[in-house]
Amino acid sequence: MLGKTNNTDAEKSIISSDMKIKGKISAEGELLLLGSVTGDIKCYSLSVDDTGTLKGNVEAEIVTVSGTCEGQVTADVVSVKSSGKIKGEIFYENISIEEGAIVEAQLGKKKK
Repeated sequence: MLGKTNNTDAEKSIISSDMKIKGKISAEGELLLLGSVTGDIKCYSLSVDDTGTLKGNVEAEIVTVSGTCEGQVTADVVSVKSSGKIKGEIFYENISIEEGAIVEAQLGKKKK
């Protein structure tokens, strides 16, 4: 999808809990969202932490949501943790939703 099958060389980027970002974000490697983003994200792996909020679309290979995500999520692997909240649309190859998670989304298999 993003031309990376082995992610060992990519850096990990962190958006800390005191940060609020508006705009598009693109990263080659992992992105950990502790703060707030309004805009689209494209990366290899996105983790939305308990304190993280995202309003926008995501395109990644791996998406893990423990915080809040509103928009369209497109990923090979989507994991919604028990504290996670997703509203919008989810397109996936594999998905897991823990008990207690809030998912108000239309689900569908990712188009190849």
